[in-house]
Amino acid sequence: MILRKVSFEDWEILLDWRNDIDTRKNSHHMELVKEENHKEWLHSKLANENCKLFIAIENEIPVGTVRAEFDKQNSEYELFWTVSPDFRGKGIGKIMVKLLADKLQAKVRAEIKIGNIASIKIAEYTGMKLLKEENGILHYSKLIFEKQNSHCLKNKNLFRKCISLRILLIWIQKK
Repeated sequence: MILRKVSFEDWEILLDWRNDIDTRKNSHHMELVKEENHKEWLHSKLANENCKLFIAIENEIPVGTVRAEFDKQNSEYELFWTVSPDFRGKGIGKIMVKLLADKLQAKVRAEIKIGNIASIKIAEYTGMKLLKEENGILHYSKLIFEKQNSHCLKNKNLFRKCISLRILLIWIQKK
């Protein structure tokens, strides 16, 4: 799988995925989005330097979208994702969200509706931990590896061991 930057030409597939009934059911904003409003939204996201918007491609087929919006105040990215209705239940969401989270090398978070089991599994697979539940929304967060393991940076030998363990963990997760 690769993550390709979204271009404005992707507006139609993104709108189709956004207006899918299951996507809307699990979204904070459940209403149908009109074409004009969607195009305005997409223009603003593409122009925003704090927004990273990608389409996940598997075997040259668009299978989902993942977005990261940087929150300067909290120095973290909020992640958003949607898997194409044709590819749900195949692990696509886990892979694309983890790819982006690993690429960002920053603190990430996600807000997920309580009943959205698929997105809960994706957040947890990515390494996010549940922080709290508030008004029917689950708040997940994950620190970057270096912050989680800052003690490793104080000693060269310990650093090597931490890196070796991290590589081993990545290898195990891929199996």
